[in-house]
Amino acid sequence: MIWSTLLAVVCAAFGDGVAALKNPIIRGWNPDPHVLRVDDTYYIAVSSFNVYPGVPIYKSKNLTDWELVSHAINRPEQVPLYGSRTNNGIWAPSLSYIAGTFYMTTMAMWGSDPNARTWPRIFWVASKDLISWSDPIWADPYGIDPHIFRDPATSKDYLTLMGLNNGYDQIWGISQCQVNLKSGKCVGPYRRVWNGTLPVTASVRPEGPKLFLKDGYYYLLIAEGGTGATHRASIARSNSPEGPWEASPTNPLIFNGANTTLTIGNTGHATFTDTPDGKWFATFLAKRYVGKDSPLGRETFFAPVTWEDGWPTMNRGKPLLISQSFDYAPDQQWPPPPFEDTFEGSELAPHWYQLRTPYTQNYRLIEGGGVVLVPNVFTLSDRDTPAAILRKQKSVNMTFTASLLSSQKPVNAWESIGISAYQSESNHQDIGLRGCANSTSLCGFAASTITGPGPGVRANTTEIPLNFPSVPADFQLHIKSEPKLYKLGYSTGNATVNWVKEFKPDVLPSGFDGAMFALYASGNSLPWEWDGAEVGFERVKEVYGEEYYEDFISS
Repeated sequence: MIWSTLLAVVCAAFGDGVAALKNPIIRGWNPDPHVLRVDDTYYIAVSSFNVYPGVPIYKSKNLTDWELVSHAINRPEQVPLYGSRTNNGIWAPSLSYIAGTFYMTTMAMWGSDPNARTWPRIFWVASKDLISWSDPIWADPYGIDPHIFRDPATSKDYLTLMGLNNGYDQIWGISQCQVNLKSGKCVGPYRRVWNGTLPVTASVRPEGPKLFLKDGYYYLLIAEGGTGATHRASIARSNSPEGPWEASPTNPLIFNGANTTLTIGNTGHATFTDTPDGKWFATFLAKRYVGKDSPLGRETFFAPVTWEDGWPTMNRGKPLLISQSFDYAPDQQWPPPPFEDTFEGSELAPHWYQLRTPYTQNYRLIEGGGVVLVPNVFTLSDRDTPAAILRKQKSVNMTFTASLLSSQKPVNAWESIGISAYQSESNHQDIGLRGCANSTSLCGFAASTITGPGPGVRANTTEIPLNFPSVPADFQLHIKSEPKLYKLGYSTGNATVNWVKEFKPDVLPSGFDGAMFALYASGNSLPWEWDGAEVGFERVKEVYGEEYYEDFISS
C-alpha cells in the first residue's frame, strides 16, 4: 500500500504520461556516465572495459538525442589490453574541460589474477576537438575512478580518486593530491580526504569522486555501497577543494536499494551539471531488471537535482521509477525505426567494437558495402582478440539479423562463421556455419559457452546438416531477444526463420558491462586456410519492439 501511494504521488509530481524525458537516456550498457556541459552542448563519457575503441563519448544539445561522437582510446598503442579478464580493462572515466581542452581521466586494469598483484593504473588523455586524442599521461597514484578538477579560484589542478590508505592496511577511500597535468606527478601532499557515510569494508567502500564548485562551496560527490543493490550516491561540501568535508543531510541522494522489487536497481555513480537556463540534473548508472535478470547491464540514467540551503536532492528524495518523466527535454521515440548497417564507406561506424586491443587487421570493408572478416586462430571463448566486431544490445525486445556474404569456396572443417549473443569469453551463445567434419557440405551449428571457456565453438554444440557446399546468397542468421527468452535461428531469402535454440537471459549474466551482438569468424585454434573461403557479412539489421517495463518487477 505504501509503495502504491508513493507511485501515485511521484507520477503526479513528474507528469506521468506527458511527452517528457524518460529513462534510460542512453540504452544498452553504458555505465559510469560522467556528464559535462560546455556552452550549449552536453557530453557523456562511459566505461568501455574490454572493448576497443575505448571510452565512448556521446554528445547532445537537448538531453534526448545522444550521438556517439568519439572514443578517447582510438589507437591500439595508447593503452594495450592483451589478455585482460572479464570486468577488467578501462573503467569509470571522467571528463574535464580546462582552458579550452577536454581531459578524459580514467584507469586501466589488466589483471586481478589471484597469483598476480596488478593494480589499476590511472591516466588521462587530452583533446581540443574530441577527435584527436593525446597519448596517455600516467599518474603517480594508483586506484580507480579518478577525476581532475581545476579550482577557478587558484588555478590549481586536483586529482581525486579512490585510493589506498597505505600498502599494508590496504583500506580504500577517497584520496587526493594537487597534480601536474603534463607529468602526472603529485605536486602536493597525497592524502585521504573523506571516507563517505558508510562503514568501509573490503567490498563496500567510497568510490567515484567528482569535485565541483557552486555558489562558493566545493562539493565532493561520491558513490557508496558497492556496485550491487545497495549502490547509491552521497555528497559533502567544504570551503576548500582540499576539505575538510561536511556530509549532506540529504544523503543518500539516489538509492533504490531499499525496495528490491523496483525495476530500476543498482543506482549510483552520479555526476552533476547544470543547464543553460539554470536547472541542475544528474546522470548515473542503473540497471533495468526483468525478474532477476538484467542482460543489458548498467545503462545511463537521468534525475533532476534541486537545491535548498546549499544542499542538493536528487529526484526529490524519492526512489526512481521507470514510469517517471522529466520536463527537461522531449521524450525519446521508442521503439525507434529499424537500424541497418550495410558497411559502406572507408571505416566501420563508431558503434562497432572489437574485443581487447587488436594487434592484427581482423576485418576489411569492401567497395560497394559489406565487411570481410580476416579470421585467426582465436575464438570468442579466448582471452584475446578474435576476428569479431560487436554491437551493444539496446533492448530486451528486439531482433538482430545478419546477412552473410556469399562465397565460392567451401568453409573447411574447423572453420566457422556466425553471430553471437555475447557477454564475455565465459558466457556467449553462438549460431553460424562451419565445414562439416564428415562431408563436403556446410553444417549449421548452435553453440553454447556458459560460465567458462570451452574448446572453441564446438563445445556444447547442436549441428544442423545443410545441403549446400558454400555460403549461399541471402543466407541470414538471427538472434531474437524477448524479455525472458532468447532465440537463435537461420533463414534463406524470405523464408520463415528456422529457430534452432532457445535460452534464458541468465546465461548472459551482466557484470560491469552487458550483452552484445557479435559477427565473427574463426579457425578455432587453427589458422584459417591460406587460400580458403572469403567470409563476412553483407548487412546487419535490428528491429525493436515495445518493452513494457513497469515500475515493479514482474515475476
